Amino acid sequence: MSLNDTQIRDLIHFTDPQGVLTFTVGHTPAQAADPQPTTPIELRNQVKALLGELAEKDPDTARAVERRIDHLDAELDDLLDPSSSGRGRALYVAVGSGETERLTLQVPLPDRVVHDTSAYVRPLVAALDEGRPAGVLVVTGDHTRLLRWTMGDVEELDASVFELSDDAGARDKAGPSPGNPRHPHHGFVDRDRFEDRVEENRFRHLRDVAEDTLARAKEEGWDRLVVSAPPKLRESMRSLLEVNGGPRIVVADTAWEEAPRHHLAVNTWELLRTVRRDREQDLVDTVLERALGGGAGALGLDAVCAALNEGRVSRLLYDAELDLEGYVGADGTLYPPTAEVDDARLDRLFVERLLEKSLTTSASVTPLGADTAAPLGPYDRVGAILRW
Repeated sequence: MSLNDTQIRDLIHFTDPQGVLTFTVGHTPAQAADPQPTTPIELRNQVKALLGELAEKDPDTARAVERRIDHLDAELDDLLDPSSSGRGRALYVAVGSGETERLTLQVPLPDRVVHDTSAYVRPLVAALDEGRPAGVLVVTGDHTRLLRWTMGDVEELDASVFELSDDAGARDKAGPSPGNPRHPHHGFVDRDRFEDRVEENRFRHLRDVAEDTLARAKEEGWDRLVVSAPPKLRESMRSLLEVNGGPRIVVADTAWEEAPRHHLAVNTWELLRTVRRDREQDLVDTVLERALGGGAGALGLDAVCAALNEGRVSRLLYDAELDLEGYVGADGTLYPPTAEVDDARLDRLFVERLLEKSLTTSASVTPLGADTAAPLGPYDRVGAILRW
């Protein structure tokens, strides 16, 4: 299935008086053939650690969580089965009521077990950002296909066939004219001219395809476009598609002319991951330039919390490995851990609260890799691009 911010916002409201257990796992095709997969062991270790942590803080909750997990054998077996469909799977379980929610995605999720007041959506937020729609253009010698890639799956949008518009010389391309034996090379000259006309027509066709593709990319809001073409066409397609303000072009090093849909989806995902760092760097540069220049940007937990509380955040940026504590007021207002406030509770999963506030105010969210997040180190490893 696909995923959107509305589904994640709905999960934020999946709560229980005794908390919610979240299980997420990621599978690759290689794991399906692994006789000793590591994911079950990893999850069991995380469950053991979680129960130990809860037992120290709240023995009653620990016992309730342990009882609920004991009743999840079938659900967890299905979640962990590498041969089942879906590269990413999530299971949400209300500890008290036993109510469950499940998600199956075509992009992998991290192996995590979390107990919180509500569904733990951090892995889904990351998947939604990485799985945002992108274009896929498959070019061959005689036709093209334009597809939309979203959350690990592809959908064909358009196709075109190259047809030679000027076929007047087609009959002259095969060889010398039998009616003119004194000029044996005349036919070869005509053939060369014919082939030149073919290439000219093909270039015009590909130029039109490129223009149409860029127009569709703007309409769809794609910031990435994956291109597959035969070796002799790759650079020409790149030059036709690379324009200022257009999507980032990623060229495959193999031709996908006869590739099935599943092959296209998997290989597109791998290529898109190669340009993730560049996009993250651009976003970090933007927030630093804006915030340090007195513009619409925020750096540090104090400024980001204030902007989120006011609904001014357009995009939240944070180190994907970040763990924070902070305060949440009775009305949902967020405060940094240094704040002195009454009627607020300390929350150990404060990043989750930042994500929830972002989603409920229609802000986008982008987790950052450790290297691209490094410039945000002096600012609590969080920043935001603001609406105003």
